[in-house]
Amino acid sequence: MKHSLALLALLCSIKCFSQQDALTAKADIMKVVSTYFNCIQNKDSITFCNLFALDSVSFYGVNAPDSYQAYAKRNPKTRLLLKDNYRSFIRFVVSSKEKAEEKYSNLTVWNDNTIATLFFNYSFWIGGKETNWGIETWQLLFNGKEWKIMSALFSANDEQVTPDPTQKQ
Repeated sequence: MKHSLALLALLCSIKCFSQQDALTAKADIMKVVSTYFNCIQNKDSITFCNLFALDSVSFYGVNAPDSYQAYAKRNPKTRLLLKDNYRSFIRFVVSSKEKAEEKYSNLTVWNDNTIATLFFNYSFWIGGKETNWGIETWQLLFNGKEWKIMSALFSANDEQVTPDPTQKQ
């Protein structure tokens, strides 16, 4: 009897935490991506924050060399590493009087149905004007029910210092 209960518990836990097939996983990961960008456009902080696995998810930017040097000339205390968190980012977006938008292209998803890495080109826009651009990468995990963002890292090129080569002038 003990063995039957143990086997039943094992089978239930396998179903609860089973991995997705590759196509389902990628489709679900793409839902996270589209939800993220839609939340920025719609200033939806609640849905945005629910995309992240933990409160302490790493969310870092790195100023590109030319941008960093330009900032350092104006303010010697400028930092190369932009330590932020997703809550501060969405607060900034929601508090902006102008429309905020992040656009992406060249998205690549690499996953094994348990963890995933995404990388893509991005550009960030406020009030219809591009402010910065670069490369962004995310780490995600599948928690048995859904995909969650564990970390985000991005390069930051100031559009006024180094114009985005993908935008027509």
